[in-house]
Amino acid sequence: MVRFKAALELARSALTAAALFLAGGVIPVLGAPLLLCAPAPILITALGRPSVYRTIAAALALTLAIIGGIAGPIQALAFALTLGIATVLIALTVRRRWRFEQIVVAAAAAVVAMATAALLLWAGSPAVLMRHLRESVAAALSHSADLYARLGVSESESRQIIARVLDITTQLAPALGAMLAGLMVLINLGLISRWLGKERLGYQLFGGLPTWRTPEWLIWALLATGFGMFIPQETARIAALNGFVLVAAVYFCQGLAIVAYYLQMLAMPRVVRGTIYLIALLQPMLAALVCLAGVFDMWIDFRRLKPPSQEAGSIDDFF
Repeated sequence: MVRFKAALELARSALTAAALFLAGGVIPVLGAPLLLCAPAPILITALGRPSVYRTIAAALALTLAIIGGIAGPIQALAFALTLGIATVLIALTVRRRWRFEQIVVAAAAAVVAMATAALLLWAGSPAVLMRHLRESVAAALSHSADLYARLGVSESESRQIIARVLDITTQLAPALGAMLAGLMVLINLGLISRWLGKERLGYQLFGGLPTWRTPEWLIWALLATGFGMFIPQETARIAALNGFVLVAAVYFCQGLAIVAYYLQMLAMPRVVRGTIYLIALLQPMLAALVCLAGVFDMWIDFRRLKPPSQEAGSIDDFF
């Protein structure tokens, strides 16, 4: 009876993971967030059990069989090289009690590396891969021409907007892919932490989020990539641009932690907090201000987290 129940839970987790993954290609808009959650059912079933890795291996094999049978081997391979690898690495690092930011960096880097290698092998060269990417993005953006027409934008202006978005999206594809991979890992960590809790995980995965901060050396990466965007050589300039966007995204997260710190002090309801976070994500000017707060937190120390002996040179010393 115990074995039957365990097998039933394993099959249910694999079926749920496959359904979430396949929903990404079927359901418009809402399908993408569901796809990112696909590792969570397998992780929730496996973590906290003595046979974690055997459970994950069996669940992943069943998930791949379901995806391959419904959508074909290409989709199954895509799951294996992205969400499948993320599932294994998240389980491995959680079992070793890594901090959540270490898990995000390690798992996201592995997913990006494997996906990039597979795409390069399929395309044959970086130039061909970029051409295919540009064509795919252009096809997706072509559907927005009708929307611009309904909004009263002229055809020539809509073409200029689409061309600009196409250039930016193509140039920032590595950074956007890395940020998406990091978001996927973070979402699944949040789900398993919420579902399993500290008892089954064995430690506090998200301890002290409102006081989270980046290492101080990261500012040098921000400065280096910022100045690198002025390099005349195009390939180096685009690489620096992608690096700058990635580092800025990390500082944006620190800025959100500062916002969360003060919202927690004010005892704001969760609905209000979630609304403020969503607005910060969607409103460009507010997002830029949150990012700047994360950058200048190293000197200003908005949350007063540093010991008094280390605060020399902060803005308070001038008053």
